Amino acid sequence: MEEMAEEVQLSARIAEARDLVGLTQEQVASKTGLGRTVIAKIEKGTRKLGATELVALAEALDRPVDWFFVPSPPAVVSRRSDPLVGGQSRILDTRVERIARDIDFLASEGELPLLTRFELDPPSTIQSAEQAAIKLRQHLGMPSGPLLELQAQAEQVGLFTFSLDLGRNGGDAAYVEVGEVGVAVINGASEPGRRRFNLAHELGHHVFMDAYAPEIGLSPQDEQERLINAFAIHLLLPRLDADALWSEFRTNYRLTAVAAAVRYRLSWTAVCAQLRNIGVIDAGIREELAGQPPSGADFIELGEHWVSELDPPAVPPQYGRKVLTAYRRGKLTAARATELLWGTVDRIGLPPQDDIPLEAYRNVFELEA
Repeated sequence: MEEMAEEVQLSARIAEARDLVGLTQEQVASKTGLGRTVIAKIEKGTRKLGATELVALAEALDRPVDWFFVPSPPAVVSRRSDPLVGGQSRILDTRVERIARDIDFLASEGELPLLTRFELDPPSTIQSAEQAAIKLRQHLGMPSGPLLELQAQAEQVGLFTFSLDLGRNGGDAAYVEVGEVGVAVINGASEPGRRRFNLAHELGHHVFMDAYAPEIGLSPQDEQERLINAFAIHLLLPRLDADALWSEFRTNYRLTAVAAAVRYRLSWTAVCAQLRNIGVIDAGIREELAGQPPSGADFIELGEHWVSELDPPAVPPQYGRKVLTAYRRGKLTAARATELLWGTVDRIGLPPQDDIPLEAYRNVFELEA
């Protein structure tokens, strides 16, 4: 009876996975080499599934094999079932779930970096959103100046951020809580400045204890998103910093905007909007600037160049070091370590594993005896 129950559960998970990726039984059959009738029987639980067939199905359905046996963290299930966020981008949903499961796994193995979450009261006005950004910067020890290496900064407040190339239709970003930490997935296919804004936005959801967002955008659809966007841009380009740039380039508003984009690693759209929001430029100048993105000549005149962040694939720094440490100590196989590092390192690039003394094995055997 127990074996039959396991088969029924597996068949249901396979059907669920197929539905989540939006494939028909015919499409799965084509991807796996199994017939449509075979797929139908597997999903009904009337046909046993071989190990090699399960591996083929897992690959076709973009799921790790353990997904069919181990439930996902509750927050992931809640996010997926919410009509405002689940299904907006299937590839983004899939990546969020896989990474959340990875975080859950590492935590259960005692191999997750110990991060301390920083929390703020949710803003109710644009002014309180700006104040929240100031408080977070103060907490990070960066009250002014460019907030660079944002992925590492996010770890300082309990947020693991992954930048993955999800393609043009892969959505912007997503956030989910896993235990005491947060997980954000940023679409690395977006342009660099946009990636930083998306991460700052998800960072807002994290510190405000807001589980997830329906959509990211500079033209938000609801008040909550508008306030978190305000938090994000003030975090990346504070008012006093923008005023200082204007003082530096007072005779040239274009160079002011170019310097803001280059030094603070922001998208041109975000820079123009922020300079207008805080009164450095008026609506007419904003419209003029927005229609003329920076050129090579602008960078030459400024004497500085763009430095990109969050180029995909990118994993959180402390997270990456912890995974490699676990691999060195033999806690992770090469295959599992490369999975957890999301293509940032291949098997050949993995460091040598530490030699484990025979005494360690002897102690284990004595304990078991």
